Amino acid sequence: MSLNELEKENQELKRTLRLMLSKAERNESVLNSFFDVEIRLLSCARLSELLDLMLIEFKDLFKLSNVNLILFDPEHAARTLLDDYVPPPPGNTLRFVQSQRLLKSLYPNHKLIVGAPSEAVRREAFPVADNPIESCALLPLIRQNCLIGSLHLGSADASRYTQHVRYDYIQHLASVISVCIENCINQENLHRLSSIDMLTKVHNRRSFDQEIVRELSRASRANHSLACLFMDLDHFKVVNDTYGHQTGDRVLRTVGLFLGKQLRKTDIIARYGGEEFAVLLPNCDKARAMEIADTLRQKLSRLIFRDENAKPFRMTTSVGVSLCTPANYPKESLNNIAYQLIQSADKAVYESKHNGRDQVSFTQFQEPQIDLSQMLN
Repeated sequence: MSLNELEKENQELKRTLRLMLSKAERNESVLNSFFDVEIRLLSCARLSELLDLMLIEFKDLFKLSNVNLILFDPEHAARTLLDDYVPPPPGNTLRFVQSQRLLKSLYPNHKLIVGAPSEAVRREAFPVADNPIESCALLPLIRQNCLIGSLHLGSADASRYTQHVRYDYIQHLASVISVCIENCINQENLHRLSSIDMLTKVHNRRSFDQEIVRELSRASRANHSLACLFMDLDHFKVVNDTYGHQTGDRVLRTVGLFLGKQLRKTDIIARYGGEEFAVLLPNCDKARAMEIADTLRQKLSRLIFRDENAKPFRMTTSVGVSLCTPANYPKESLNNIAYQLIQSADKAVYESKHNGRDQVSFTQFQEPQIDLSQMLN
């Protein structure tokens, strides 16, 4: 072999080595990015946080044209956690299905799909897209050999996803996402069960006691008032004794549902005792709180309940109202303020009952006693 040929071969080897090193560096960068994303996915505590990471940040992180997600949610376990969640634009980035028919048609073998999408796949996977989807990766989300969803990564670059490249890291990402979705749903539903009264589906007393401190803290920062309503169903023991406890339970369920429909999403509703409900009204002055309380009283008195034999009857309620502006008091005393606010509203309920029931009473919030020696220390 001549010297020129050796030199040419040497140059070719050097060029090949540079290309391999460059490709290795790119692959290392990609793997590091996926490792960082994996850590962030695993750190998500809420389903809404996880969805924002996938549907919003994945577009920028992986330079994609479109990201869509389909979740199998036959029992609305996910949807109940996303009442206030608004999927990012464009529309239809998040879909729920109650049947696995679509998922099974996309993944008959539970295998990753990459390459240029067919027109049918494009319609299902990317119903709305900013740019034409020239290549895509469709990730089956699988838990315990069951399809729980499908994540769609779409690109306007036809060479981005091809059938000639292995995508082991994407398949691994799909496994991580599947675990994270299941964990978020399970953890949030577990927390929800611990804070919800199972009969009426409103907050329980423990949850209410936590929420009132949080609302007082918000009200203190915003310098607005917080109203507290206590509602006690009149003669509820008579309902249980006359119509039976199952009818009594239906009454409580109906009242819980009624309150949820009448009040704002920002209001907190709880079953505080056997037949007693508590309501927090943020940013609500005395006149408005009294008006809301009396409206609830009147509307509830017009509800028709039925016993086991469909015999109709009505109920009335006694309502107590109190109100405070927590910014007027030291923040260190929020727990004490919460106790005093509840006590004031409860006292107002007894006043309504004492004066004949089926009415609204107001009790002035009693300023909590502050231990000045503790504040000085």
